[in-house]
Amino acid sequence: MSWDEILSGIFDGFFKVSDKLSERRRKALITAPNTVRLDDIKAKLSIIARALTGKPVNIFPAEREGGYKNDHFFLPEFYAVFDNFDDNLQFYLFRTLYLTIQKRLHFNWKQNEQKSLEESRQKAFETAPKVLKILFEEFPSMQNVYHNLYEYYSKAQKQPDYSFIYGKWMRNLPEDEEVNQLKNINRNVKKAIEDEIETILQAKPVEEMETMQVDKKQQADQVVHNFFEKVETLEEHKGGIWKDFDGDDELEQHQNALDQLQMSRTVRVDEDTHSVYQTEFLENITVSESVEIKAEDYFLTYDEWDFAKRSYKKNFCKLYPKKVTQTDVAYYKKTIEENTVTLTGLRKMLTNINNRYQEQRRQPQGDNFDIDALTDMFIDIHSRHTPDEKIYLSKRKREKDLSILLLLDISLSSDGYANNNRVIDVEKQVSILFGEILNEFKVDFSIDAFYSKTRNYSTFVNLKAFDENWQRAKYKIGTVQPQGYTRIGTALRHAGTLLEKRPTKNKWVILISDGKPNDYDRYEGKYGINDVKQALRELKEKNINSYALAIEAEAKYYLPQMFGQNHYQILTTPVELLQSLVKLYEKIRH
Repeated sequence: MSWDEILSGIFDGFFKVSDKLSERRRKALITAPNTVRLDDIKAKLSIIARALTGKPVNIFPAEREGGYKNDHFFLPEFYAVFDNFDDNLQFYLFRTLYLTIQKRLHFNWKQNEQKSLEESRQKAFETAPKVLKILFEEFPSMQNVYHNLYEYYSKAQKQPDYSFIYGKWMRNLPEDEEVNQLKNINRNVKKAIEDEIETILQAKPVEEMETMQVDKKQQADQVVHNFFEKVETLEEHKGGIWKDFDGDDELEQHQNALDQLQMSRTVRVDEDTHSVYQTEFLENITVSESVEIKAEDYFLTYDEWDFAKRSYKKNFCKLYPKKVTQTDVAYYKKTIEENTVTLTGLRKMLTNINNRYQEQRRQPQGDNFDIDALTDMFIDIHSRHTPDEKIYLSKRKREKDLSILLLLDISLSSDGYANNNRVIDVEKQVSILFGEILNEFKVDFSIDAFYSKTRNYSTFVNLKAFDENWQRAKYKIGTVQPQGYTRIGTALRHAGTLLEKRPTKNKWVILISDGKPNDYDRYEGKYGINDVKQALRELKEKNINSYALAIEAEAKYYLPQMFGQNHYQILTTPVELLQSLVKLYEKIRH
């Protein structure tokens, strides 16, 4: 930062004493024993909203009173108007049920009907009687909650403000909103993000957002003609003059200015990120698709499922198979050293599984009779047919007629943390340890990873091929780093193609991912979820089994919709993930 920015920051901080006191009061209120925080209950509220609407509803913190938009419910970040915790909790239940009825009645602005904040609150107030009528018929217990809220806000101010009861109307966005193609976009699609993020700050909740595309050529052609910039302040960008994105991390130094910023617009570029100013927000924002990649590399094309049209988009996605040549011996050795006890335990567990004798039915000789075979023999004799002499039960070791493809999601979401564990490191360590065990027991297995950047550039990274020697492959796993997005459907289809070529009968794809499909070009929400579901159906038609594992808490919103019951697990630690893999292996072997 320059000296004038530093000096301005000092003066700016001096005159913000009242703001700091207000923030302290807010923090005290959030931690009060009667306060209910949305973060603590939104998972349960989401389940209620999804059950009542039949839609994949997500709940996010609102700027103030909130409302609904498409499949997103916005509720206050915390609520503490009543002295009793349970009364404040009832407020959230009431608002969630209210929004489900409001959504059913389609009481919201349409695409071109966005009005002012006051008009939005007034519209919500005018339509409230219709919503309440249905709400009280279906949930009679909510009448008392409503009367308590109404009484409180009637007495709280001279001019009652009921917006926290009824919310406001928001603007629904069409799911199939058309987007234009970018021109002159910087083509760094193959570049891995090598610089780690240095600073993460939490922003205020945001409900409305507009995304603008940055054309690198347009940025380069801009001539700066205003040299009187405000110091230590930020304004909403509305196009025009650009400041160079030099990649320096000064986020923390500008926190005072950022606290005043309302992030209603975002600018999207494909440069490396050094700082993150983070707000919890999910919108039906459609972004432009990057220009067609003109690469000479070998690629494969795969269809993609359009659930709205109930048809395939033929040869829609390009997948680039990539082999890793770099090695990281130190990472492998460190993983083995730090997990020696765990590895020993896993080895014993799998030894028991592989050495376990399994009962084989209808054998020509054995220690016991097979009752079913004897029954069939009796029927054959009495019906004067030649009986089958294989009427015994025999215990023997079962051959390993098995192929496993371990598929790792190495998109940028894997750079996050779950229970103080970096997700990408958990994936790599689990791959190394599980690979050690599978190699010892001579199981046919492969370890692959994937990431994407639009349908035109999905990357499938082969770390250990089925027929590759583990002693060479194991050193490559530590080299992978988070990058790109998560186009799961294309990766699953390619995994199915690889498994289909194996001569074994029992074939499995084990996906380790946060389970949230997303990509730079609208691969998200219903579209992404339904494409993954269709890719899993395709695997099943090929007699290929699938299972998903995740340590990211948000996965519970997505994995059940795609994989169904008993085909996924959400875990909290690397050890649990490994134990789950062993249990899955036991299930597979049976």
